[in-house]
Amino acid sequence: MCSSDLGRVAPNQESGMDQTLTLHSVALQSQQLRRVRFAILAGGGAHTLLCWIALQLDFFRGGEFLFYSLFAGLWAGHLLFILFMLMGLNRRLAEPSMIMPLMVWSTTGLLITALFVDQVRLCVMLLFFAIVQLGVFQASLRQFMALASYCVLGYAIVLGVICVYWPEAIDARGEWIQWGLFSVMVVAAMLLASEISTIRFQLGRRNQQLAEIVERIHEMAVKDELTGFYRRRHAMELLNNACGQSARGAYQLAVVYLDLDHFKRTNDQYGHRMGDAVLQRFADVARRHLTKQDLAARLGGEEFMLVLPVSDQEEARNLVEGILMSMRSQRFQDAPGLMVTVSGGLAMRADGETPAQLIKRADLALYRAKETGRDKLIIGETE
Repeated sequence: MCSSDLGRVAPNQESGMDQTLTLHSVALQSQQLRRVRFAILAGGGAHTLLCWIALQLDFFRGGEFLFYSLFAGLWAGHLLFILFMLMGLNRRLAEPSMIMPLMVWSTTGLLITALFVDQVRLCVMLLFFAIVQLGVFQASLRQFMALASYCVLGYAIVLGVICVYWPEAIDARGEWIQWGLFSVMVVAAMLLASEISTIRFQLGRRNQQLAEIVERIHEMAVKDELTGFYRRRHAMELLNNACGQSARGAYQLAVVYLDLDHFKRTNDQYGHRMGDAVLQRFADVARRHLTKQDLAARLGGEEFMLVLPVSDQEEARNLVEGILMSMRSQRFQDAPGLMVTVSGGLAMRADGETPAQLIKRADLALYRAKETGRDKLIIGETE
């Protein structure tokens, strides 16, 4: 292809790629939904159970009405997260996983309930470390530090409010000692998160480098380095796909064989460096006439193949004639007297015709073009 993929030549490739991307998106959305649902059910369930036990032990200030009202609000928020993802609205966000908003919301729930529980307040706040696990492989260090600061400062504010409004319900010295221990534990957790974040970053960078290497190897395997066109083997695979699509009525298919006239003479007279420049110029000219729906391949030396999904033969003829005309007008600064022409053979795929038969007709048409004067396009006859 002139640049990247086959487009109309192999709609099954593009549609297949689109389907693959769609399936990947659906799988990713399903994975994210399962993760959020598990986090809410497990974390929210543990939080609710712990506070319910505190209620039974008369450690929940405010009684049953406040308990059930508070947790009804918290679970309504949890369900909104799930509903938001079920509707697919999270895909519009910069962070579709919504890990950070979920961690902030869950931490807020801990801080609110910590305001009303006595005796087991530290146990409630220790659930923060379970919340952190949600984003250990996704959140950045900056996000972790922001969340930790929010939790530690929020915990301090909760203790301060209790000391002011319910001093009889708190052992201030003991609670502040617990807060200090909790803060140290959070700092330690953040240092661990920092290490994990660094490792994750390094792995991500190495994976990216590996992906780039694999991509370069793939490019070298399927594309000609000089022209950027597909190599013969890969082009034939794509042609088989295109013929299959054409056979199913997706479009009419034209195969064109092109050959640069007297290319050996150009190499002998001007040198192989100029010969390479001519090949590159031809590739540039062809690209200006082709689209992403068309395939171009270098079969070897100065011979090329085009695979064109078209509406009729006239469309294919006009495209190829445009390439031939553009090549006639090309001039080369290092070889002012050099003029390059191209001969071509075009064959339209007939019903029931195999790729090999189609190629053969295009090749025979090219042979006739070269035998009858070159610098022309000949239409292959249907067998």
